[in-house]
Amino acid sequence: MRFFSWEAFIRVLPRLAGRVPVTLGITAGAFAAGFALSLVLAAVQVYRVPVANQFARVYISFARGTPVLIQLLICNLALPGAIWGITGVNVGRYWNPVSFVIIAYALNVAAFLSETLRAGISGVGAGQQEAAFSVGLTEVQALRFVLFPQAFRIALPGIANNLSGLLKDTSLAYSAAGVLDVMGMVTTNAAATYRELEGYVGAAIVFFALCLLLEWGMRLLSARLSVGTAAVKQGG
Repeated sequence: MRFFSWEAFIRVLPRLAGRVPVTLGITAGAFAAGFALSLVLAAVQVYRVPVANQFARVYISFARGTPVLIQLLICNLALPGAIWGITGVNVGRYWNPVSFVIIAYALNVAAFLSETLRAGISGVGAGQQEAAFSVGLTEVQALRFVLFPQAFRIALPGIANNLSGLLKDTSLAYSAAGVLDVMGMVTTNAAATYRELEGYVGAAIVFFALCLLLEWGMRLLSARLSVGTAAVKQGG
């Protein structure tokens, strides 16, 4: 058997490409949910909300301090039973394994995003918040209309890194829950053809291409936000 078969490599590439929508769907769903949760976590820490602030700190510490694979396994194995015990509904019969994977990734990335956003909020001058209060905005309104938009621009590079990391972390979805994504197809194809290396090389190329596209998109977004900020400053 040859060390590397170009024929097997060419055959596996379309199969991997066919599973890209699954990988992107997991990434998009987890990031959207995680970003929403991270806004809450960042806000309760910035304003030091009693009890919620302490809970957020413990949660973030746990999520950042344990391997994402373990979190995936715990979520996939324990969450259906927990929901059943609380509500009496056996969600395992109705929910696709992808749902539990998305929840696990969302809970994980929210911890990292919240710290990125909190750092971005800290980078906004204290005068901005005081100015918001002076015109009658509440704390929630000041966060929504003044602090978060500016913090987002500051935190964008960190957000991009978190999104890129999430995309690469989805490679564990098959190992944890049997989701047939890009890496799931690698394993399935290897079991059928007894060719593993070609699949792993192909998966590396797929993930590299996706990360390049993501980096390009984030650069465009950053440039667009920079142009908008510059226009506002010139207008002021």
